[in-house]
Amino acid sequence: MSLLISTRKAGNVTILDLRGRITIGAGSDALSSELHALAENAPCDLLINLAEVTQVDSTGINVLVQSYVSLKRKGGNLKILHATGYVREVLEVTHLIGCLPVFADEAEALASFRSTAAHA
Repeated sequence: MSLLISTRKAGNVTILDLRGRITIGAGSDALSSELHALAENAPCDLLINLAEVTQVDSTGINVLVQSYVSLKRKGGNLKILHATGYVREVLEVTHLIGCLPVFADEAEALASFRSTAAHA
């Protein structure tokens, strides 16, 4: 299975529910295209739900990091939700678990966007 992306809104935050693999080729290309399109409406706040992602490779990590940096520069934000299993291991091994904001609870993640906006 490649990557399926569904989008939903929670207030001003766009949530991307991902399912499948974020790996070199179609998976990372699809995610990159989606993130670039959403970032056009800067500032943009994105929550990436990885609950149903089974695999991520260096290409997928690169897409997430580039989008995080790009959105921050434009006054937006990218946060990760439900990084579990193998995906969490990859984030830990690459030390991104401490760099990218990662949440286990959607309500907590959404609240963090509001608190970030309050401090801006």
